[in-house]
Amino acid sequence: MKKMFNSSVYVELTYKLNSATGRYEKQPGIMPFSKLPYELRIESTQKTHIVRQGAKRIITGRLKNKKKAFFTGLIPAIAIGESYYCLGNDYEFVQGEKKNSLIIFKFSENSECLTLYYFNLFYKNNWAARKKFVEAFILSITPTEILIEEYKTMQSIALLKKRGFTVTRPE
Repeated sequence: MKKMFNSSVYVELTYKLNSATGRYEKQPGIMPFSKLPYELRIESTQKTHIVRQGAKRIITGRLKNKKKAFFTGLIPAIAIGESYYCLGNDYEFVQGEKKNSLIIFKFSENSECLTLYYFNLFYKNNWAARKKFVEAFILSITPTEILIEEYKTMQSIALLKKRGFTVTRPE
């Protein structure tokens, strides 16, 4: 189903991890969305230029005519509560011009569920503006109770650091 955020239209898609194949499988939705493949797989990044952009992992579709049907880097964005988010992109050519689409990936606590927010033909080329948009979107879809707990955790960490403790958060 199409939704709106800051005048930008996006589609929300859900994938579930098939533990036998190690691939995420698209779950049926109200409206079909054919820009993303039925199956997605997470792999380590092999290309250094992708790692330099912040993506140590990639997410891909199956091979189609010896090419990956879908491919994007997973750039970590933010962790809130039990979920963590990454961002990536997709592209297509419209009237001979390359157009990017922003994708936000939400992984559940145990990574069994993957939710994609696909902003078709919407992309911010400036990294700072893109990051700000992604963080604002994530905060807008996060339940208030989780935000309150996250805020309390951040306050506790700040207090411990102020008292001289070294605090690290698990990745």
